[in-house]
Amino acid sequence: MQFCTTVFAEEGSSDYEPVTITLNLERSGLGENVEYTFTEMPDGVVASGDQMADFFFDLGLEKQMVGYTKGSCWSRVSEYPARDEVPQLLEPGMGLTNMSKEELVETGCDFLMGWDSLFSDKNFGSEFCNENGISMYFPYVCSDHATFEDLYKDYETLGAIFKVEDIAAEKVQAMKDTIEEVKNTLGDEVYESPISVFVYDSGEDAPFTACQGMPGEIIKYAGGISIFDDIEAGWATPSWEEVVERDPDVILIMDYDGDVEEKTEFLKTCEFTKDLKAVQEGRIYSACCSDMQGSAGSANAIRILAEQLYPEMFQ
Repeated sequence: MQFCTTVFAEEGSSDYEPVTITLNLERSGLGENVEYTFTEMPDGVVASGDQMADFFFDLGLEKQMVGYTKGSCWSRVSEYPARDEVPQLLEPGMGLTNMSKEELVETGCDFLMGWDSLFSDKNFGSEFCNENGISMYFPYVCSDHATFEDLYKDYETLGAIFKVEDIAAEKVQAMKDTIEEVKNTLGDEVYESPISVFVYDSGEDAPFTACQGMPGEIIKYAGGISIFDDIEAGWATPSWEEVVERDPDVILIMDYDGDVEEKTEFLKTCEFTKDLKAVQEGRIYSACCSDMQGSAGSANAIRILAEQLYPEMFQ
């Protein structure tokens, strides 16, 4: 395994305690890990998508941001005024890969946060980022086997880099408190016999669905279990026949940009899903895609999902 070490700002700030991070970018096709040592705080953050932007909004780091994209997976967290104050670099629905390298450099970006595919050679690869003084950040929570511990690690890491450790710790504790409240409300019996859930993200010829990783973790905390929990990946594309065979109790639609109604109609008319008991019984719910992948709203997503699965326990 190769390591590429990049040290930013050789002089650094005398009162800035250096922070070293190692990113696993093997999934992106780079075939290497990338290590950074920060010797001063980045002040040109670009976040790729609402999922990434919410980390910075939640930590109060909007002044360090020079822009973000909403992407196609929109956040439902509404209490951040900075969402309308920080420049959106592209039209809502468009991803950062629609920007040219020259356009990204012109923003003054020195810290780029996104999924590992963003840093593949065909997009903004390590060579390009190194040449232009841009540090790459692929969240730990986006790995195939991520848990809330990885989300906490992202908060702690970003807190150290941007010197908001106390705020990061408060946010992590708030998440833990929310999860504990849900667990106490549901009780042990629910977790011993969880409701089976089919997550419908997208796809008509075959469904793109959540299995393990962060989405699987959120479902489990909410008292459910993905019908594809046996697949060793965060997301996968099984067949419709497999969905029918596993006959879920509930269908959970990933809400991107208000497309739940359209997806619901598809499930009600699709030859494979229209006769599923979840469809026949009207047990079709939705969850914010951004939160389900791991972000500021993930702990609250557990509460929202648990209230949908077990409404009688939250009256």
